[in-house]
Amino acid sequence: MPQLAVCNAAGERVGEVAVSDEIFGAPMNPDLLHQAVVMADSHRKRHAGNTKRRGDITGSGTKIWRQKGTGRARHSDRKAPLFVGGAKAHSPHPRSGEKKMPRKMRRKALFCALSEAARRNRVTVIENPELERPRTKLVAEMLAALRLRPGRILMMLSEQQVADDNVIKSCRNIANLYLRQAPHLNARDVLWADEIIFTRDALDSLNRLGEGVEQDA
Repeated sequence: MPQLAVCNAAGERVGEVAVSDEIFGAPMNPDLLHQAVVMADSHRKRHAGNTKRRGDITGSGTKIWRQKGTGRARHSDRKAPLFVGGAKAHSPHPRSGEKKMPRKMRRKALFCALSEAARRNRVTVIENPELERPRTKLVAEMLAALRLRPGRILMMLSEQQVADDNVIKSCRNIANLYLRQAPHLNARDVLWADEIIFTRDALDSLNRLGEGVEQDA
């Protein structure tokens, strides 16, 4: 079973924690990761373009002149796309471009991304933060002590820590620090982040997710 080092607020290694082999020991699968990222991006796109069809335009549907004998082209009514003020042909309309992916495949892609991040030493585990009041300085000092590589930092919190205003207010003003609640994570988030920090409670929540996968298997 894989082991991850646990650090305190001073950046010192204070122990190790066992993690699920399903989560942090999965083999690399680039095709599955690509599919998961495409699916996640599809949920972020907004197809909001909208134009009027012939049924959306106010006006008479009467044929503007008779079919034959006028010497002019055949037309139906003034709402045709050919006329000024008429409808638009083959134009965009609001639609959903969301792609679907089975839950087991999404989880497998997440575990693949987390395993690769752990192999590249991008995953850090810290002790549960204990803050009596909001202190952004303490969180900033902890991040500096961990000596993380510069870039986007994704911090995973447990449900109780997300509900703790002292934790949230201490983290929200730090640049490039983004908070998520475990185990609500996807492969795109893992690939997007340069460093990933788990609190002990958040890691326990993620481990329970891996245990559920083992039972399903």
